[in-house]
Amino acid sequence: MVLAVVTAGRAQEPKKKDADDGKKGTVTGTVTAKADNWIEVKADGEEKPRRYTANWKGGQPKDGGGPDKEIVAKIKETPLKARVRLEWSFHERPRVEKIEVLKAEKE
Repeated sequence: MVLAVVTAGRAQEPKKKDADDGKKGTVTGTVTAKADNWIEVKADGEEKPRRYTANWKGGQPKDGGGPDKEIVAKIKETPLKARVRLEWSFHERPRVEKIEVLKAEKE
């Protein structure tokens, strides 16, 4: 008697959607760090700051895509230690929708 063993390749599971996708909100706090396309804000009552990145616009880089230029400009002009109100949405990670400087740190 001959036994044949057949093994099937494991089917790829569909990519799971992040449970936070689609969430949005507003946070008020202090800017603790920033770079070209992200900003960190320590929200009132929180222990750690959270990083918010600019949304990606326009497709692939070869097609002119890149971080949202309007938000990148707003991040650039927002001073460190400023008190801000930031509107965000979650798409793979927290994304900046709008930044409003409430009070800039006096030098």
